[in-house]
Formats: sequence, C-alpha cells, structure tokens
Amino acid sequence: MDYQEAKELLDCLPEQRTLFRYCRDRYAVDLLRIASRRFASIRELKRSRFAGLLEKPGVASLISRCGNGDVNSGVFEGFWQEPGNTYLLTAGLWDGRVGRYAQTSRRGANLVLRLNFNRQHDRFFNRHIKPNRPYGFNGWGHPVLHQGERRHFRETLAWARLDIDLAADEVLVEEIQSDWVRQVKGLKRRSARLASVQGEFRGYGFKTTLSEARAYLAHVEPLTRDWSQAMLAAVIEFVDRELGLSRIWYHTWETGVQLKGIERDWAPPTSLYSQLPRRFCFEESAEIPALLANRSMRKRLNRHKVALRFYKLEL
Repeated sequence: MDYQEAKELLDCLPEQRTLFRYCRDRYAVDLLRIASRRFASIRELKRSRFAGLLEKPGVASLISRCGNGDVNSGVFEGFWQEPGNTYLLTAGLWDGRVGRYAQTSRRGANLVLRLNFNRQHDRFFNRHIKPNRPYGFNGWGHPVLHQGERRHFRETLAWARLDIDLAADEVLVEEIQSDWVRQVKGLKRRSARLASVQGEFRGYGFKTTLSEARAYLAHVEPLTRDWSQAMLAAVIEFVDRELGLSRIWYHTWETGVQLKGIERDWAPPTSLYSQLPRRFCFEESAEIPALLANRSMRKRLNRHKVALRFYKLEL
C-alpha cells in the first residue's frame, strides 16, 4: 500500500495497549463465529469449508448449546481453555521502498501487526536468559517492537506484515515470522549438547546457565507449538474487527519466494505457507489479489514467467 496511506491508517489505530488472549484451537472458534454470519445452522456449517473446525476439541461443547441446530456468533464468544496466554498487540510500519531486502510484493509499505509477550514472560526471560543487548532473541533490522516506540515495551514473539487495500476490501499477508522461535530452537539444541557443562555459558546476546536455560525452555514450550496459530488468529481478528475488511489473501510458498525476490537459501519454512493457511480454511486459488492486478505487475510476472497461486479466505 502507499506509504502515506499506511501511515495514516497506523495513526488511526490504538497507540498503547491492545491485549490479545489466545489458547489452543481458539482460531477454530473465531473462524466459526465469523462463518456463522453466512451459515446459520450446524447443517450448513458441516457442508462448508469450515466443517473440519467442528471436530476440534472444545468446539463440540459450544455446538451442543445449539439445541435447535441454529447458530449465532454469540455462541462462540468467551471461549477459553487452559493453557492459554495473554499477549500485547502493537502495530507498526515496514517500508517496502528500500529495495530487494524489503521482501514485499509491490513497492510501498506494509502494516506490521506484532504479537508481543506479556510482562510475566519478560520477567522470566530476563531472570533466566539474562540478555545483554536489546531485543535479546530478535533481529534489529526486523519489524519487532523497539524500546521507546510504545509506552509499554515487551519482547516480540512474532509479527505479520500486511499489504492492505481498503478500496478493494482485501488484505494480503506478506509474511508471518518469528526470530524468537528460531533462537529458542537453537538454545534447545545447544542445551542438549551441554548436558555436562557446569556454570555459566554464553550465546549471542545473552548469558545464562544450563539449569536456567532449561527452566526457560520448559516454560515456553507450549508457545513454540502454537505461535504461528496465535499470530494468524490475531491477524484475522484485526482484519475483521479493526479494519472491517472481508477478504484475506495469503502467499503460497512458491509464489511468495518468486514475487518477493527471496533467495532459496533464505526462504521461510514451507509449513508457514502450506499447513498454516490450510488449517485456517484458506482455499488455494489461481485468482490474483486485486491489489496486485495492475498492468505493470502483470508485465513483471509475465517477464519472469511466474505462475501465481494464492490462498484466499472470505470472512
């Protein structure tokens, strides 16, 4: 989207704390809440692409409340099951005009939605990992929350970059990424190798002990499983409730790598661009998002012989 338009949109969003609560399979309940606007009965839901969500643990108890077979969005409000977490959502900008390292599908800017940890996590992190630089498990050049950017600073778990077209009523998810998950996996591998080491050991940006590292890894283990689901669930809630838009596009792995000019050695995990959108009931399509369907973009794609495939979700 145009940089100035993105900045104006950002200025309209909450500047400080927006809390987002997530527990396992909440995304399924949220999608069913949205789907119930179009599918008014359980029978209709079972015939839709959302049918698989009805089989999720916890969903059956909600559906059982619909004694007459009719559903409404209120049935799905307030869903919760333990364990769960509360996150701090913040928004920012990513400038897509800076060249090939921007990794955007078109020039302009992306709105960044960040899933940040809560205060309890950050206290545990600082006590056990002892980072000796800002943003201990995040890259400086990535669109994470920076100190001083908001009154409430928290470490960033993950972020999503969004290209938004208000006139076309659609959003393109450019990427979902987490530096933190990669660092935690690296810490886990190193801790396994250092089983006999006593005392302090260091890594890039932190110093800890083996026992403290293991305590932190045990504490965050559930987050390493569900982080991408929580991030995409936050995107869908943001698009639906904050932006009021009805169509979300998501890159397939092959199209994303080609369109954003990502070298294969630096390409993201394929699961983020296959398993994740399918889990959220996105449908694969050869249709091109309206925000990319202009003459210059078509010439560019034809020149590079890119066969486009996207995932699409109608809210």
